[in-house]
Amino acid sequence: MRILDPAAADTGGVASDDTQLRTEPETARLQARIDQLAAHVQQMEQERASLQWMAGHDDLTGLANRRLFHTLAPDLLRDDDYSSAVLILDLNGFKPINDTYGHDAGDEVLCVVARRIVACLGDPLVARFGGDEFAALPRAPRTDVPQTWWHEVAGSLSAAIAPPMNVLGHTLSVTASIGVVPAGRSCELPDLLRRADQAMFSAKRHANTTGKAGITWVVATETGDHTETYEPAAVPVPPPGPTASGPTVVYRPGDPVWVHRSGTRRAGVVEGACEWAALVRYRAQGGAGTMVDTIPTNWLTVRAEADPYLDPKSSASM
Repeated sequence: MRILDPAAADTGGVASDDTQLRTEPETARLQARIDQLAAHVQQMEQERASLQWMAGHDDLTGLANRRLFHTLAPDLLRDDDYSSAVLILDLNGFKPINDTYGHDAGDEVLCVVARRIVACLGDPLVARFGGDEFAALPRAPRTDVPQTWWHEVAGSLSAAIAPPMNVLGHTLSVTASIGVVPAGRSCELPDLLRRADQAMFSAKRHANTTGKAGITWVVATETGDHTETYEPAAVPVPPPGPTASGPTVVYRPGDPVWVHRSGTRRAGVVEGACEWAALVRYRAQGGAGTMVDTIPTNWLTVRAEADPYLDPKSSASM
């Protein structure tokens, strides 16, 4: 934009040399002011975006907060293509960490747990509701999965949270009490959250009475009047460094294993694993059915023999 001095009107709109000398400093000052205002507007836009993000996210873990979860979850629940569930978990053993090692250690534990939840569940909505309570909205990976698909999700999540972590020079560990409610199409979010919360507290009470902290989860049925408690084997907290029992076996999905449990040996297949525990599908005791549990890796050994029920491809080729 060109700014003319009024004196230029006498010369037919063409500024004289003296007039041009007078307006150049004014134009520079005006341009500087425009640049200053533009920078201020950009800063305000950045602050607005930052405030908008902070309004919907937990500032410690970066996860969605309760407000954003309540905003996004209803639309996700209305998706008819995939089954979904509401999951609430609360950490076991977190308060002693805060009391013993301080809030800095506690905050780092929460951040590690948040990353493990996201890594385990992938894309689904994950939120921190406050303190050591988290919520998630896992969805079935396919449309043709069994109705109990959430069982394996809860087992994988339980195993993912349990391994020890190095925090501020200390080897610490927490586990999780998990409540899951399969989401029917007619269910509303407040009711699902209420039932999932009740299921989580049932899991917490069961863990407190049995000593199997965090490796128990409770699933509320569609009617909301019944809970089912699952008790995967407790994941031990190993000492730091190599153990006296020899090198650690690293299991991978699909590995055939023996599960040594309750004085028996049962054939199994690894579905997911970390250093200290594995999610294993194995033969039920006294039957041809299978069950899925989180098993400590020191309860597993490599299986060379094929199982006709668990390894149909291997048995067909024999």
